[in-house]
Amino acid sequence: MAPPMSLSEARAQVLAPSPARLPVEHVPLAVAHGRYLAAPIHADGPWPATDRAAMDGFAVRAGAGGLPAGAVLPVVGESRAGQPARQLGPGEAIAIMTGAVVPDGADAVVPVEATTGFGGSAVTLHGGARRGQNVRPRGSEVVPGQLLLPPGRRLFAAEIGALAVLGRTAVPVCRRPRVAIVATGDEIVPVEREPAPHQVRESGSWALAAQVHEVGGEAERLGIAPDEPDALRAMLQRGLGAADVLLTIGGVSKGSHDFVHAALRGLGVREVFHGIDLKPGKPTFFGVRAHADGDRFVFGLPGNPASSFTVFDLLVRPLLLRLLGADPGQLVASAPPGGAPWSPTGRLQALPARLGAGPGGALVAELARPAPSGDPFGLCGGNVYALVPAHAVPGSLSTVAIAGSSRGVELP
Repeated sequence: MAPPMSLSEARAQVLAPSPARLPVEHVPLAVAHGRYLAAPIHADGPWPATDRAAMDGFAVRAGAGGLPAGAVLPVVGESRAGQPARQLGPGEAIAIMTGAVVPDGADAVVPVEATTGFGGSAVTLHGGARRGQNVRPRGSEVVPGQLLLPPGRRLFAAEIGALAVLGRTAVPVCRRPRVAIVATGDEIVPVEREPAPHQVRESGSWALAAQVHEVGGEAERLGIAPDEPDALRAMLQRGLGAADVLLTIGGVSKGSHDFVHAALRGLGVREVFHGIDLKPGKPTFFGVRAHADGDRFVFGLPGNPASSFTVFDLLVRPLLLRLLGADPGQLVASAPPGGAPWSPTGRLQALPARLGAGPGGALVAELARPAPSGDPFGLCGGNVYALVPAHAVPGSLSTVAIAGSSRGVELP
């Protein structure tokens, strides 16, 4: 095995191929939540489409000189949201509600609390009025043709609302990346079985499938491949044929029963790197298999739960975002470390952490309790990773690099 590659170099190698974006699908707005836009969305007209009232009150014609305090105007009508109002003449007022169309002839809205006479036939303006006050002019927020949502943007509640305003009943999105997951090893059994003392329940594929879903992909768990070359090869071949990305769990270290590398080579997978300078995750493998309709990407992930989970967030997730046309973002930001201490090691450590407010409201990365890579429970409290340099001891770092995860924290 070659010397381990740094995490930053491994990430660069994973993203280097610049894969073609996935095919475009048009889906109904009702099911577009969580998908990634495949085309830009531009404004088809100005917004607001007409002058609108910014407050409840009275629409008046202030003119260049404004209206004086104490002016008394007859109330000649009402403008409510969803109903047109008559044209306003000089020296008149029309009652108006927030969001309603400002009547033709009006150029200001006087808030109701600055008047008396609401509900009567005349209104008194206590503070006068000036042209443009409390009016949202036509096109003041969005101009025709303005880019509203770029390609690669993930559609959440605010974006769905914006698309509805534009009347987009069908939305162009990227097809979800298909990820096949193969767990390996004679020591693992399905979750519904009671493991013998020398066995453990297979949890890695369940966690990885959930991570794929959180990113916006489709995961297929192909099952558990035994430590037997022919059965392993058949399952890997199935995954390579059906998916954009293949993830294997276990079987990537130097053990005598680790058959994954040979099987992948025999199936035409070209090794890009094998081994990264990271704890947990050192034995990680990454390779590419050429295919007529686009490359297939293969990650051989370590068998320990924390290792496979962490490597997914730091390396697999950025690739899936790239396939979706989204920006993978930067690997790190920084924050002062807090919480539990860590044990120094000769490799970069990715430790589960949670971003929170420290003294004075400053952002702090609260590290989870120390846990071995075989502990599946130590991940539950974190939403980012603290990247602790090799040989660093607790108390020696004023800030620590942090990396985002599939659990809701995105770093710019």
